[in-house]
Amino acid sequence: MFKPHMLEVETWKGDWGLPSIDYKCLEVLAFARFTNAPIIILNSNNPFKSITGHLPVVSYNKRLLMDRDSLIDCLDKQNLTPDFGLTNLQLAEEHAAISMIDAQLEPALLFAWWMDESNCLNFTKPWYRNALKFPFNWYYPNAYEREAKHKIYTLYNHLDSDNDIMTEIYTEAIKCMNGLESRLGNNFYFFGSHPTLLDAVAYSYLGPLLKAPLTDNKLQVHLKTCKNLCIWIDRITREYFKIDWQAHKCNEKKKLEEFKQQMNVIPWYKKDETKNILIGLVTLITMVVYSFKIGLISVSDTSDEEDED
Repeated sequence: MFKPHMLEVETWKGDWGLPSIDYKCLEVLAFARFTNAPIIILNSNNPFKSITGHLPVVSYNKRLLMDRDSLIDCLDKQNLTPDFGLTNLQLAEEHAAISMIDAQLEPALLFAWWMDESNCLNFTKPWYRNALKFPFNWYYPNAYEREAKHKIYTLYNHLDSDNDIMTEIYTEAIKCMNGLESRLGNNFYFFGSHPTLLDAVAYSYLGPLLKAPLTDNKLQVHLKTCKNLCIWIDRITREYFKIDWQAHKCNEKKKLEEFKQQMNVIPWYKKDETKNILIGLVTLITMVVYSFKIGLISVSDTSDEEDED
């Protein structure tokens, strides 16, 4: 019996309920899940063997798939596509929307993670250094930071300062989010009852923007006001990455229980034993002071008597 080849994917591990923290890895994983493609996932956290120095590394029948188009073409040949049932007009709309998302959300994600100094120093680099093994944990975060800055400065070389770049990038990203929020509406997915390539691409950018605990995340603040998109992100994670979703919920529940236990710990100064000791000391001091006051206890000065002698 013929057994189809498996799609093999090396990725960055997941966090915050997402199956991967990397937007390119997320896109591949979402696309594979939406098509029900047979897949082997390895959370290697090791880009050393990658030709590009990045994850994911995607292969099929020992052939590397280097980009989105090659992955789509590979799965199309096996009649695995999430875009079944779409009309030519809808396919054209999808293509235009994906181009807009790539142009407006990728720079926003790169800037938020790698060019915002607070986020880069306190979140992004520590996360990658924790995920990578020595000595790679000191090389790759710095290399990714340089690459992100080079890409942003190349795209926005007409602007003078980082603040101007941030303003333009975030303004365009917010417009993109608003457009996607309006296009999605109350639908389950962008083109109806099942997810398409557009859902995979949008999820890969918006998932990390919504879930990553950045120290300074202006885009997350706005994204949380896009209720339809937030519900849609959670729906995809819950339905297509159930294990990651459930693990995250269990972890959140555990942290909440630990927090409640800490809140229930009685401070030392509120314990009954401590209270009794403090009451006793206060009572004793009060009695001694009162005894001095009424003359029950007196202190004689013997120095004058010694001088007279």
